[in-house]
Amino acid sequence: MIKTVPAYPVLRDVKLCDSRFAPWIEGIAKITVRDVLDKFESHGAYVNYDRVAEGQKGGHNGPPWYHGLVCETIRGVADLLVHHPNEEVVARIDSIIERMARAQAADPDNYINPYTTLECPNQRWGHNGGNILWQHETYNAGGLFEAAVHYYQATGKTNLLKVAVKMANYLASVIGDPPKKNVVAEHPLPEEALLSLYQLLRDNKELAEELGAQPEEYLRVARYMIDHKGDNENRYTYPKFLREYAQDHRPPREQREAVGHAVRATLFYSAMAAVGFEIGDEALYNASRIIWKDVVETKLHANGCVGTHRYEENFGHQYDLPNNAYLETCAGVGLIFWGANLFRIYPDAGIWDVLEGTIYNLLPASLSETFDHYTYENPLESRGDYNRWSWHYCPCCPPMLLKCVGRLPTYVFAQNGENVWVNLYIDSELERPECKIKLSGGKIKVLPKSESRVPLTFRLRVPEWSREFKLYLNGKECELCRDEGGYAVVSHEFGEGDLIEVKYSVPIVKYAAHPYVHADRGRVMIKHGPLLYCAESIDNGGITKWEDFDFVISESEPLTLNADGTITGKRTDGETLTLIPYYKWNNRGQGLMRVWFRQENLRSDPMDIAGWEGKLYRPLSEYPV
Repeated sequence: MIKTVPAYPVLRDVKLCDSRFAPWIEGIAKITVRDVLDKFESHGAYVNYDRVAEGQKGGHNGPPWYHGLVCETIRGVADLLVHHPNEEVVARIDSIIERMARAQAADPDNYINPYTTLECPNQRWGHNGGNILWQHETYNAGGLFEAAVHYYQATGKTNLLKVAVKMANYLASVIGDPPKKNVVAEHPLPEEALLSLYQLLRDNKELAEELGAQPEEYLRVARYMIDHKGDNENRYTYPKFLREYAQDHRPPREQREAVGHAVRATLFYSAMAAVGFEIGDEALYNASRIIWKDVVETKLHANGCVGTHRYEENFGHQYDLPNNAYLETCAGVGLIFWGANLFRIYPDAGIWDVLEGTIYNLLPASLSETFDHYTYENPLESRGDYNRWSWHYCPCCPPMLLKCVGRLPTYVFAQNGENVWVNLYIDSELERPECKIKLSGGKIKVLPKSESRVPLTFRLRVPEWSREFKLYLNGKECELCRDEGGYAVVSHEFGEGDLIEVKYSVPIVKYAAHPYVHADRGRVMIKHGPLLYCAESIDNGGITKWEDFDFVISESEPLTLNADGTITGKRTDGETLTLIPYYKWNNRGQGLMRVWFRQENLRSDPMDIAGWEGKLYRPLSEYPV
């Protein structure tokens, strides 16, 4: 860890201005938000609160985790409201919160989890014949806590915060060392959510006093839930042993490999980093970093997602990367949250090389161009059997997408005093007390708010896909100096008119996978900058048979980037190869799709791993053929 620790800017202080993400996020704010709220309503999610408030039994609509999904949606919508205000949406959310509050008021403990209350009220925490893995009580609580924090930060309203504090106080009265109960999260989320609630109320003591909050207790419970993973012996819940599926197979500081349910895993490892950083527990956050290394070097798919297997939505073994892998949207979002937390401890450009791929490829692929159909799975090949769905029995991905999109502007920059990191080259504006920073087309302008010059040190990520990376200050090329994290550094006292310019070339690059990846041996994928490309049958002769779609691409014919964003090349049968950005696939109906292609004269020896140390994908120009 280096001494200069970056922090992400407050959401209000950064605004996206680019031509790709800004309109996409605006479409989500206008269309997707209403669509998700409407569909939860039409499937009876909000009625669950009414039934609890009325003292009814049974009749819960949807899966046990509907409450958590509603809360996650509120968190995502809250962040979107910061730059896309909408009084109608605010009124709608306030109505949902009011129904939650009535449901909570019906319980003497201020416990709120509609499924357990309606269907199995005597089985809290999976006791008395219940099942904590199914009931999702701690997960739902975590969704409530983070929603309350984000809604307060976006609107200044305390209505949801009041509900969250009462539930958090109840959780603190139940979970802990004897005589309290050994309860850990069956689905990680509450650990980091409790940390967020603690930080908000620790920094707002009057608010905490007004709400009757116990912020130090929230941090204690978050630590307890992490520390007691793997401590199954005196577990109060059923089942006692959540095993690798829920990262409960050993103490977290001893874990070294990403295992189990990929969404649970990424959220738990994210919490290990965040809580470890808060309390200064190097063993905890270092374990998270070691697991990260396991993922990005052996378990990360080409579209920036994780979670190979449909069974239990699990990580596979190292280098187990089939192209028909499961790859749930939520797992990709969890990966972004995890990496973003690690970056604050280890400000390494390589973290954002990984996350940029997920942001550019997986996130937009998970939502249709009409903004109202979604993916659960994001495979790297399709035989025509995948399609986005309007809604799902387990609609966990739309809320997670909203959460990530709402946070996206904060990831472009990070800062600490005079240090400013540029992590993503997305045109944006950052407001600081002494200046405004504008990033546009690789150019950075500093606009002081007074006549005084502003001393700043910019740390500019050198993308792994860039070539001939150069820096200019006021037209003069700078010596390319890098810090410990691989960021290019420029220090200057900025005045009106000063300009930093980043220049690099962005070639079309063929990548090969590590020789241990059996599925892609002898194949290449094609990227332009961070964008992954794929072939769809509709653009390639309308092929209908899968065996005919496994064509061979030319070794020597150049690939051309066209004005419409497609890439064209040649196949060895003389036909044209047409590729589109992966995030656009499946918007023109079901059809065949693939990302990895056979290439003529490409050989791969699974025993020859020279030069592959620490790498999962390499440009073909570096690959031994």
